[in-house]
Amino acid sequence: MKIRFLAAPQTTGPRVTVRVCNQDALPADLETVLADGAKAMRFSGKPAQSYDTFLDRAGQTVRVCLIGLGELNAAGRLGSIERAGAVVSIKYLTAGEASITLDLRGSGLSPVETASFLLGLRLRGFRHNAYRTKLPDDQKATLEEVVVLGAPDGTEAEWAREEAVCAGVELTRELVTEPANVIYPESFVARCQDRMAGTGLEIRVLDDDEMAALGMGALLGVGLGSARPSRMLVMQWNGGTPGEKPMAFVGK
Repeated sequence: MKIRFLAAPQTTGPRVTVRVCNQDALPADLETVLADGAKAMRFSGKPAQSYDTFLDRAGQTVRVCLIGLGELNAAGRLGSIERAGAVVSIKYLTAGEASITLDLRGSGLSPVETASFLLGLRLRGFRHNAYRTKLPDDQKATLEEVVVLGAPDGTEAEWAREEAVCAGVELTRELVTEPANVIYPESFVARCQDRMAGTGLEIRVLDDDEMAALGMGALLGVGLGSARPSRMLVMQWNGGTPGEKPMAFVGK
């Protein structure tokens, strides 16, 4: 899912617009019918609460969604904001819209809060449907882009970090979801090398002989029942600030 930032509205933008609301504080510029409808449906901006409807704007039928972020200074607010983003993804991932607008003008969100909202939206939108060939059209994901309007200064830098997290999470989900006849030691290594190219990670691959020489008999024993050879992927990151203590990442 692509996230794109704009400073001003497009002349012909997406048909769906999402507005965020703190608890008990609807945006002041909402159309009367939209504000009245939200109140009638008891929408108050509680965490991840939503209300959407269709409106006529300049002769065009548009869809507007209000999504709640909870109390302004509540504990765990970032978690509530991330969950609100996930709710937007649930609502529109298969709704037939290729693009939606997230209008943050006047929302008061910080760059970190905005990035958290987008993190929840994108991670909840992950699907691995490569082998679901009989999936009905109304269940297929259609949402490809979120246009963020009026994001606070500094959001793009915060999102660049969260986007890297998303890419890592999505790759992990992909690798564990693929069937064993597609992802096996050699193909696992090849896919990781392809996706991590240009990231600055140093990648080393140990084969059976190197693993045996290092005394990794337990790991090699797992692969003895397979016709495919074992492989171990070693990733090394030498980034960070010079002089600071290194940070270690250990996984299995």
